[in-house]
Amino acid sequence: MPRFDAGYVPRSAMAIYAHPDDIEFTVAGTVAKWARAGCEVTFVLLTSGNSGTHDRKFTRKSLARVREREERESARILGAARVVFLRHGDCELVPTLALRKELVRRIRRHRPEVVLCNDPQALFFGDRYINHPDHLAAGKAALEAVFPCAEMELLWPGAGPVHKVHAVYVSSTLSPDTWIDVTETIETKIAALSAHRSQLGERDIAPYILERAGDEAHRAPAGKAAGEKAPGRPKYAEAFRVMRLVREEK
Repeated sequence: MPRFDAGYVPRSAMAIYAHPDDIEFTVAGTVAKWARAGCEVTFVLLTSGNSGTHDRKFTRKSLARVREREERESARILGAARVVFLRHGDCELVPTLALRKELVRRIRRHRPEVVLCNDPQALFFGDRYINHPDHLAAGKAALEAVFPCAEMELLWPGAGPVHKVHAVYVSSTLSPDTWIDVTETIETKIAALSAHRSQLGERDIAPYILERAGDEAHRAPAGKAAGEKAPGRPKYAEAFRVMRLVREEK
């Protein structure tokens, strides 16, 4: 049943995405909200976006340096505890066994209660956007690392003590079932995304982000947010499909 998630804050979270700026476009409002409430947030970027430009002044090496610097600034704005770059090639990401093992190592090291990632099944959005193959590969690799691999005692013992992730928050999905109120952090999301100047140039990204977050809020089921006196929808929201791998005992 679709739900409006007003109050849950995990103790720790790991956002696993393909490129610098992917987190900011998709889940930055949520991670900023959680970080403000005390959640320890780790960003894992599988590439450094080293092909992500049409500007010929860059080389792949120089662009990677710029985009990593932008991501670190963005993470600081959002309140993330750390940023990890795995430095695979942009536009070349494949969900290999080796990549899965890299992610298992990171999950076991930082032990997130929640992992956030892209939906690897979401290929088409409307009639104008085909999902980037790196997004699909990152989502698939993240999910395979979370389950079952990170929690299996006999698998890759050298990657660290096993860890079971409690829930996966899948973003950019065509089948969301959970909406998070990001009204109080939407400006932080915009500020973090604006740090990615190599991608945005002089573009004012705020109208686009506000429109998209407003549309998600309109899709959210009516629910009582923390501190509200009456049920209602948030002004701005981010949408997820949530897989709950650990159920709370009633």
